[in-house]
Amino acid sequence: MPRDSQSHRNDNAKVDEKERSAVKKTKLFLHIGHGKTGTSAIQSALAIASEELAKQSISYPIQRSLRDRASRLEITSGNWQPKPEANLTEQLLKIGKNNQNDFKIVLSSESLFWLIPELIQSKGIWENYIDLHIILAVREIEEMLSSEYQQRVKRHGDSMPLEQFIQARHFISSHHAKAAEIIDLMSRSGIANTIINYSIHKHDISRLIFKSIGAEELYPTENMHGAIINRSLSKKELDILITINALYYSKFPWISTRISDALIKNQPQLKAQQCKLTKHQLEKVYEKNNHYLQTINSCLDPSEQLTSLSTFSHETAEAISPEQVQNIREEEAISLHLIGDTLQQVFTEESKKKLSNDTVDAIIRLSQSGKVSKITEVELLEVAKENRPQGQKLVKLLERAKRELGKN
Repeated sequence: MPRDSQSHRNDNAKVDEKERSAVKKTKLFLHIGHGKTGTSAIQSALAIASEELAKQSISYPIQRSLRDRASRLEITSGNWQPKPEANLTEQLLKIGKNNQNDFKIVLSSESLFWLIPELIQSKGIWENYIDLHIILAVREIEEMLSSEYQQRVKRHGDSMPLEQFIQARHFISSHHAKAAEIIDLMSRSGIANTIINYSIHKHDISRLIFKSIGAEELYPTENMHGAIINRSLSKKELDILITINALYYSKFPWISTRISDALIKNQPQLKAQQCKLTKHQLEKVYEKNNHYLQTINSCLDPSEQLTSLSTFSHETAEAISPEQVQNIREEEAISLHLIGDTLQQVFTEESKKKLSNDTVDAIIRLSQSGKVSKITEVELLEVAKENRPQGQKLVKLLERAKRELGKN
């Protein structure tokens, strides 16, 4: 290569470096979950405080309708969803570029949890424009597997036993495996992060998130006091829902969600119960996931580390007082009534569903084909009339058929 051409390229490189150093970086907090670690409550708190955060130059960008839902403590998916067809790095760079007010930006989405490794590995592309801080919550592996299993039953109609659910995953917790991968990548890439043990901080994790973004004083304490969003099911509720899924899910694929929502809405304070594995199954879980747990624990304070193979002990069930037994029975009775009422509503609605126009036309044609008895003709026309009550021609056909049936 000619010397003057090489010199020209070096000069351009120096200019590019100066331009990059002159660019103001956008401080970007990514709260990535993972799932089942109080994410909905965190997102509700951020939505409620979004206007106050903006006054302190912290942007939690969220659509008004979504903010209103989250402020009512309804389940949402955060304030931002990455587009699967687009490159994550490019999407975040665009957000940073549009940050004209030089605000800190907070994005919360569980979807990011599975995409973060790609973002970290492309650090060279965005590091001159984005000052990234990743916030990750982790959870005890027994709790996580139990909660994940419940979610499958509640939202996806699963009816397999917990033991089969665990075996199908070869005793591996995908969330702990991915969390360990992310932590390892962040450590090697020097990316700022906050890791929180949700199992210890169930009741104050939202406040800790606000502290992580430098806005602890803006946490909406009054709005969030005692808030429970998307609780887990009790053992009785879970057992019944598994049976209902096995019986009805193939015909009514939305039935598990309908019943779960009714239970959670009407009994939000009911104490959930963790699904229990046998000692042998737990040992296999800790053996298979020990490497991931060690990686996660390496970035947690010793007093806040997750249970691992070396610290695992199979605890016997705690004794329950007579008062607690009575309380559980009363709660179970309420749950049974709610499930029964919801099923009745479902079946009533199904029975009242209108037939399509094509089906009604086919019923009318059959009734007039001369191939059915007069009784059947009347019954077919009555079904058609129920589904097309305003049809005057149909009314006349039914009246005529009834007169002819009366003559016979």
